[in-house]
Amino acid sequence: MLRNIVAGVLIVALPVILLMSDRHWFLSDQHRAVAHIADIPPNAQGQLLTNLDKIVAYGGVHVVREPTKAEMLYQALVMAGRAPPPRISNANAPLRYGRSIREWSFLGMPFGWYEEFGYVVYTRNRWELVMAPLVPEADAELHREVGRDLKQGFFFPFWKHLWGWLYVALLAFWGWLYHRGIVQWREAEGII
Repeated sequence: MLRNIVAGVLIVALPVILLMSDRHWFLSDQHRAVAHIADIPPNAQGQLLTNLDKIVAYGGVHVVREPTKAEMLYQALVMAGRAPPPRISNANAPLRYGRSIREWSFLGMPFGWYEEFGYVVYTRNRWELVMAPLVPEADAELHREVGRDLKQGFFFPFWKHLWGWLYVALLAFWGWLYHRGIVQWREAEGII
């Protein structure tokens, strides 16, 4: 019974993950992400902060967000006239402070990460992530102008970049349940 429930969860979860994830289906280290650390206060003043929007927009790394397979399917339905067009905001989110990483992914699931640019100031909208890496001097200046250490109390959210291992663990658990069921059946039948 438990083996069938676990198998059902595995079977249902994989297509949902493949459709809803914006990560690659094949083994890749190309998914860029930012681990959010803190929002930059909008009322903070300073020379760096007055130019920060321009620095991020014109000097930042622009990472185009790949649509999920479900979004591509919905877009095809809209183009065919079978669905209403979505209401989309193109406005950028307020500037934030974070840590730039790249993820190792497979079948739309993250399995690991490594640091790419270090600490960044970033913003995102529906279409892209824009991040400006900070050299140590600019990082210290930003903290001075904000008036506090933005990294204080930050704990890296590793679970967001490793949750693919839960699927592997569930698959291994199903394999163990299957093996245990075969052993019990063989004992009951006297085939040992």
